[in-house]
Amino acid sequence: MGNDPDRRKFLSIATCGVGGAVGLAVLAPTLSLIVDPARKQTVTTPREPLDIGDPTMLAAEWRKVDVVAPQVRDAWVTSTNVVLGAAWLRKVGTKVEALSAVCPHLGCPVSWDGGGFLCPCHNSRFGPNGEVGTGPAKRGLDPLPVEVKDGRLRLTWVTYKLDTATRVKA
Repeated sequence: MGNDPDRRKFLSIATCGVGGAVGLAVLAPTLSLIVDPARKQTVTTPREPLDIGDPTMLAAEWRKVDVVAPQVRDAWVTSTNVVLGAAWLRKVGTKVEALSAVCPHLGCPVSWDGGGFLCPCHNSRFGPNGEVGTGPAKRGLDPLPVEVKDGRLRLTWVTYKLDTATRVKA
């Protein structure tokens, strides 16, 4: 009978140890599953220039063009022909210019009103070259890299942080 309390204490500690090990064996993979995506970029969009059309469609006046990614992936799904946004393009002499159609204030779509650009959400106005005018926007429309390559317009889609005076890639 003298060894009985020691045996009970040992069995109690052993049971807690085995239970703790089983709980840890179940909890560790679950926590890894939850935390792992936070450490990775789960949505991927093309970083290389996208084909947006024939350069002969451009003139001296701004023209709005949808920017479509051929493929966008997230952790579970791959989607094709996804509209990333829009860009305003024009041809000045032999040079092609592109501006994002996303207002740098809060990201609303920007339209052309004949003499400049207008964001209808908070009434930000931009000049005919995209420079900041009136309203709450702190900077002008964001320029986008564009080139003519192999007879096609190729535009690189870039997103910037909103509501900042300087362009910082998002």
